Amino acid sequence: MNTQRKNMTAILMVAVLAFLGILTETSLNVTFPEMMKDFKVSLDTIQWTTTGYLLAIAILMISSSYLNKRFTARAIFLFASGSFLIGSLLCLFSSNFEIMLLGRIISSCGAGLATPLMFNLVTELMPREKIGFYMGLAGLVLAMAPSLGPSFGGIIAYYFNWRVIFSISSVLAIIVILIGLRVVGKYHEVSHPSFDWVRYIVISLFMVDFTLMINHLSSGFDLQFFLYLVFAILSMGLFIHLSKNSQKTLINLAIFKDAAFVYAMLAFFLIQFINIGVSFV
Repeated sequence: MNTQRKNMTAILMVAVLAFLGILTETSLNVTFPEMMKDFKVSLDTIQWTTTGYLLAIAILMISSSYLNKRFTARAIFLFASGSFLIGSLLCLFSSNFEIMLLGRIISSCGAGLATPLMFNLVTELMPREKIGFYMGLAGLVLAMAPSLGPSFGGIIAYYFNWRVIFSISSVLAIIVILIGLRVVGKYHEVSHPSFDWVRYIVISLFMVDFTLMINHLSSGFDLQFFLYLVFAILSMGLFIHLSKNSQKTLINLAIFKDAAFVYAMLAFFLIQFINIGVSFV
């Protein structure tokens, strides 16, 4: 296999892993009624298989810049694909909601690491004049998954059982690992930057608290909601304060001074918010 074909296959395997991560998330939405009966839990509880999964992905993605410098693409790929496989198997054989949720959180490492890795590989391996084209293809992969997810989940739920979703994803994950072992390599020298654990913990706590606050809206604007709100404001304020003086690797807030970046980010956030929200409904 020549170098160009090997690099293309490496990107494809990472893209398939990212695709599977999003596909399982959106396909589960239509299986909630069946899962609620199996685990004997309410909708507010079972939806955490999606909410907790996406929250874990978001928290993990924050560290993607550091991980890309600290580890090789091969190491990240193997950890991501292995975690996705283990998590999928836990979900497949889960006997209660707690094991199911644990499996989903472990699986989140797959999508949480594979998605930024896919874009990193495009910028590292593809010719500069073709980066835009391949970035578009990578974006198309991520856009197709939530579009196909509800239909895929509906077909599985109608003809089979929700566990078949994880049977299929586990088999595909094994295929991805076997091929990836041959093609995904080391593309840059690793470094050992100092990771800002304090800011990482603070922003993670903010994201968990903010998610709990939004989920609590179904219970109204009571004392607990305002406690969540106060903690969210304080934690975000602390994160911004710490970021002003930190030289360690995490998030460079200076990028938010670029108006084009901010508007593009808000547009993407709203599109994803509407897409996933409507998909859930």
